[in-house]
Amino acid sequence: MFFNRYLKPFLIIGGLITMYAGIYAINPETALMNMNNLPYDSNYVFLFRHWGIMVGLMGFFIALCAFMPKWREPIILYSFLEKLFMVYLYITNAFNPETAFLNASFIPFAVTDIIICTYTIGYWTENIKNRHSSPSVNC
Repeated sequence: MFFNRYLKPFLIIGGLITMYAGIYAINPETALMNMNNLPYDSNYVFLFRHWGIMVGLMGFFIALCAFMPKWREPIILYSFLEKLFMVYLYITNAFNPETAFLNASFIPFAVTDIIICTYTIGYWTENIKNRHSSPSVNC
């Protein structure tokens, strides 16, 4: 019952960390230079800001579903798929010499998303085992 026991703190902490990406929507120039060590290109400000608000709101809803159990399953599923795709992008580009410099700047994001995906899989696995081991009650 580890994953269910610590789900609420996990959702709050994971949500707050994910929410931090909202800085890209507010100040993409500073975020890119300070967090990723990447140059700012104003031609792509629309994409940076869109990504920042999208991921920032995802973090907000992850943290919020810690307090709203009815919202958990769809938010956890969407979060898992979004983060799994980021992990996929990171891994598939890890050995590409043209994007190797980018991968180094995204290590914190990849590690965070790997941890959240792993915890989510543990949470789902634990719930499946609990469903199969608990006797069904017919009313």
